[in-house]
Amino acid sequence: MYNQIKRSGNHSKALRCGEIMKVKWVLLSLIFLLTSFCDSVSSDFIAVNLTGYSSDDNKQAFLVNADANEFEVVHSADDQVAYSGFIWQQKKPDKATGDTVSLIDFSELTEPGEYYIRIAENPEIRSHSFKIDENVYSEVTSAVLQSYYYHRCGTEVDNGEQWTYEVCHLDDAPFYDYPEIEREVTGGWHDAGDYNKFTVNTAVSVGLLLHLYELEPAAFTDAQLNIPESGNGIPDLLDEVKWALEWMLKMQRQDGAVFHKVSQKKWTGEYLPHEDPETRYIFDISSSATATFTAVAALGAKLFEDHDSEYAKELANAAFNSWHYLEEHPYQQPRGGFENPPDVHGGSYGDPDDSDERIWAAIELFKLTGDEKFIDFFVTTFRDMDQYFIPALSWKNFESLAYSSFIHMDTQHHYSGIKDRVRKLFITHANTILNKRETNNYLNLIDTGEYYWGSNSVGLAYSFDLIQAFRLTNEKEYKTAALDQLHYVLGRNPFNMSQVTAVGTRSSQKPYHQLSEMGGFDEPIPGMLVGGPNNHLHLNDKEISPFPGKNYEDRFKNYLVNETAINYTAVLAYVSGYFSSKSGTEITGNR
Repeated sequence: MYNQIKRSGNHSKALRCGEIMKVKWVLLSLIFLLTSFCDSVSSDFIAVNLTGYSSDDNKQAFLVNADANEFEVVHSADDQVAYSGFIWQQKKPDKATGDTVSLIDFSELTEPGEYYIRIAENPEIRSHSFKIDENVYSEVTSAVLQSYYYHRCGTEVDNGEQWTYEVCHLDDAPFYDYPEIEREVTGGWHDAGDYNKFTVNTAVSVGLLLHLYELEPAAFTDAQLNIPESGNGIPDLLDEVKWALEWMLKMQRQDGAVFHKVSQKKWTGEYLPHEDPETRYIFDISSSATATFTAVAALGAKLFEDHDSEYAKELANAAFNSWHYLEEHPYQQPRGGFENPPDVHGGSYGDPDDSDERIWAAIELFKLTGDEKFIDFFVTTFRDMDQYFIPALSWKNFESLAYSSFIHMDTQHHYSGIKDRVRKLFITHANTILNKRETNNYLNLIDTGEYYWGSNSVGLAYSFDLIQAFRLTNEKEYKTAALDQLHYVLGRNPFNMSQVTAVGTRSSQKPYHQLSEMGGFDEPIPGMLVGGPNNHLHLNDKEISPFPGKNYEDRFKNYLVNETAINYTAVLAYVSGYFSSKSGTEITGNR
């Protein structure tokens, strides 16, 4: 992808703004170019992972929209040069951003410390500071996991840090269809920038956190986070997940079905959690909610067994009850998936196909019980599903969680044929992701058409898939590419900004997150992933940039690109947690 610049001077120059405009002339009108494109390449900067790099990892940064030959990595404390090298020049502008991106590789530098990068010929072009440290990803993971405490609903939040609020939403909730009837469904996590609660989105978030714990339990300990349960003898990650699971148990009907969501009818303004005046209603059951609850209850039962056997039994019984309901109702409920009533606005989290949710539930029940009826259900259902494509993991698409659980578990040499098919599908999918990366000069994992709502989480969902491919094959390219996406969201991107709130030396400071904005804090709650560039929807019909990968701004009111959500943060937690634990270090430290 990159061509090295030689000392002789016989090298390819980076395309300057005028040269790029000539290339783009055939695609855009002259007026459009003059008003937007030149602005998009007006600044030169060095994009780095603004938290830092582990000592043994590849360490790469990007020189953006500038022409230079050599770089220097400099100690922040005394400005002494620690490493220098040549720049590898990219000939063509990045298709998603229009930027000219040149590679700075300093992988040979392994000494721990705090550094910045500058251009040898023009020292005024310099990066923000970053660390080289074995625990750098652990610090990220700690902040990300801690952020869930600040999303707790129905309780006072105060752990001695600045992000506090009083008890909120103790009146949850009347039924939307029968408002004279109420049910106690307090607790859980606030979903995003708003205070609604959705079963399927909570389920994918809980599922990712539990899968992270399952991957390497020893990396997660008690008193690891700053939460009220610290010191109770149970790993803090499980304690935090339990807060969400307890709410989900309240959402289960006696017959096993699970209510889809608790939400207000429409958004009316921003408030602190305890000052929110809106009534939040319980909406009808859905098979998607029921199946995803079944999966996380079964997985929770398995992982809590060694810490709280009585609670594990409660979760297991709830999972069996929900599965029985799904068996009795084998078709989608409601037909076509959940939809908001006409007078209800905001997220519906509806899904017209619940087969992926059901196979995930079946796999987690098999892992819990060893009962082959569950794996038989998985096999039968899988044969009717699309075996050529795996969508990005999200609240709507659970194939990655189901398939990865299936191919990594021990089935005692049974089902080898179907395992081979699923493994082949997963590897083919992973190779497709690698191909996307090769077309992106920033080495991120999504193509130009995937910059929609939550694009940052889409890229990290592909990281999740690549991690599974690496676990299957031990092919290092998968792991390297997965880490590249983490580098992207932590600052090695066209915004020269960490997309994780208050993490890194320059980060998103104005997310659409009501508590962070209305609380009068010095900075937003740390550790939340913002949605990222969205080229499919524009606030007030105004486009930020003609390039899909740049259609982002760090502005509170632009929820289309800068809202946070528990599912975004969960997939970040899995990826950063994987690289924390797999580096041989325990995830430690509080924010």
